[in-house]
Amino acid sequence: MFYAITRAVLNFLFFTILGLHVEGRENIPDTGAIIVAPNHKSYWDPPVIGVAFHNRVIHYMAKEELFKNPFFGWLIRQFGTFPVKRGAIDRTAIRQAVRELKAGNPLGIFPEGTRIKKDGLGRFHSGMASLALMTGTPIIPVAVIGSRDLPHRRGPFAVLIGKPVPVNKQRPNDELVKEINDDIKGRIESMMDEYKRKNIK
Repeated sequence: MFYAITRAVLNFLFFTILGLHVEGRENIPDTGAIIVAPNHKSYWDPPVIGVAFHNRVIHYMAKEELFKNPFFGWLIRQFGTFPVKRGAIDRTAIRQAVRELKAGNPLGIFPEGTRIKKDGLGRFHSGMASLALMTGTPIIPVAVIGSRDLPHRRGPFAVLIGKPVPVNKQRPNDELVKEINDDIKGRIESMMDEYKRKNIK
């Protein structure tokens, strides 16, 4: 009940009030593990992407600092979010991420690792690609446009969902991680560029 009410409130906020536009929902598998890999501009990104993925609940890895506030920590745990320590290899978070994927859940990872305030995408870290390789989980690239200024809307506001990118299960190495990161980053940039060409005059 709590989840349904919260989602209804967020749907009203993002779609009705702020005019969120979503493309590519047909690319979301109804079942099975996926890694959701969006760009990151705002604290609003997780709930925005959450309502865009209307038929799945995304379990996010989130920096442990967000859990220091007891109420907010409790709140985001209700949606399957779990903490990860940044700047070090967090084996507990990795094991939890693998459990989520083995259970067939969507796992949300921001490849840039943190919010990127400048235009364009930041450097991709190794976590997203490494987990995909370790588990053989397909990756869905996601482009979020216009979230940086929320709750005020300035210009287009959209979530663009790409086709799943299959990943073969194998031991991660630097070359494979870079190959996957470059592929996903390129797909996100291409979706952004195409959307802007069509919608920004």
